[in-house]
Amino acid sequence: MRSRPLNPYYNMMAVRQQEMFFGREDLLQQLFSLVAHHQSVSLVGPRHIGKSSVLRSMYFPAMQQRFEEDLSHHIFVWLDLREFPARKTADDFFEQVNKQIVTHCAGQVGLHIEDGEERAEIFRALLDQVNEQEYHLVLLMDAFDNIARNPHFDLEFFSFLRSQATKVSYVTASIAPLAQICHRAVEESPFFNIFAMYPVGPLTLEEARELIQLPSVSAGVPSSEEESEWVLRQAGRHPFFIQRVCHYLFEEKVAQNGQPINPTRIKKQAYNELQHHFEATWERLDDKQRDQLRNEAQRKGERERMLPELSESGLFRLFVRDKYQILLFRMNIDLVEKVLDDIDDFKALGESDLRHLKSVSQRLPNNSHSSVLERGAAVRGVLTDAFESLHGVGLRSDTAPGWELYNILYYRYFKHHLKNEQIVGRLGLTSTRKFYRQRQRAIETLFNNLIEMELLAGGNDDD
Repeated sequence: MRSRPLNPYYNMMAVRQQEMFFGREDLLQQLFSLVAHHQSVSLVGPRHIGKSSVLRSMYFPAMQQRFEEDLSHHIFVWLDLREFPARKTADDFFEQVNKQIVTHCAGQVGLHIEDGEERAEIFRALLDQVNEQEYHLVLLMDAFDNIARNPHFDLEFFSFLRSQATKVSYVTASIAPLAQICHRAVEESPFFNIFAMYPVGPLTLEEARELIQLPSVSAGVPSSEEESEWVLRQAGRHPFFIQRVCHYLFEEKVAQNGQPINPTRIKKQAYNELQHHFEATWERLDDKQRDQLRNEAQRKGERERMLPELSESGLFRLFVRDKYQILLFRMNIDLVEKVLDDIDDFKALGESDLRHLKSVSQRLPNNSHSSVLERGAAVRGVLTDAFESLHGVGLRSDTAPGWELYNILYYRYFKHHLKNEQIVGRLGLTSTRKFYRQRQRAIETLFNNLIEMELLAGGNDDD
């Protein structure tokens, strides 16, 4: 009986097998270079973006040997602080660290601990002994937020760690810079100044595709190019989102055994699992970030995103739309006609759905922080450009050939705001009925010009 293929996309926490770690080559090169020169590093990024996996990968001997630095006399010590209880103290921290140092040095460095010494002094003595034998410790501390925020860890504790920084390299992972998340009593500690800070963001496109494709190939259930691109649309380049979507895609492919898969079912399963992760992430965002993500969730094809690790994911944008009951923005002729009635009201224009046009956002130097009036001015500019594309050949006049559609919009909206009857008389139209037909044609032509501008601006992608 043929055995069922094992799903390789099972990681819910940090990657623990080197074969499931993809990308981050440039970051790892820099990290190994820094610790080779006895420097300390702070990795910063949102939850589940891969900080823990980066720390874990540094711990793999095979990974250390892939780069140019000679790390043969560096001893990497892994310390998982993700479940470090708030009641724990500095004594508890040093007890845990000291045990890990002894464990990781076994077989390489001979260590001796004096009975009765305080745990901080044991830590100091262990570092001295390692250094004396011409080795250097690299302390990989995951979720160091739990230490920085803990009021049991005072200025004296952080000053002590800083005093040992010539003997050990600290590599920490946290969701924000340590100086920003530490408790108030230690905000001025010079300890936080010893770190080179490196952000951990989404994977590159190439790395994301490798994570989607290579494990499934190794498991004997490869994903097609079309399936890989579908995963990218759902998950973006966020490694954890990719893992979860790929998990359900793999299960579906095995269950269907060569028959067509059901993308809707996969999407629903992944979304249901990720929803509480999305919620937790949303709670950590500030008001400006939430406002920008709400705006981006209302439109298709946003290529330049404020938080790409989140908003490139179609599932995350769906979460935002569900949370705020947002309808996906789709421009139509009725919307354009309605907005034309407010052509001189920048506030109304800035609050209209046309603010989501890519051609509008490109006119704003700082789209995420633009005011309503600035957005309104940008909408007015885009509408004006679309309108100017309607002009005829030669000088404009009320009866010049080729200028009729332009003149209708000119007198009705963009210049004089004349009543319909006044425009009929001014342009010498034979009837009001003909005017209404031509006005509709003019608005439709303006709408088509806006569509063309949007295509040129790159706003034609779909979720």
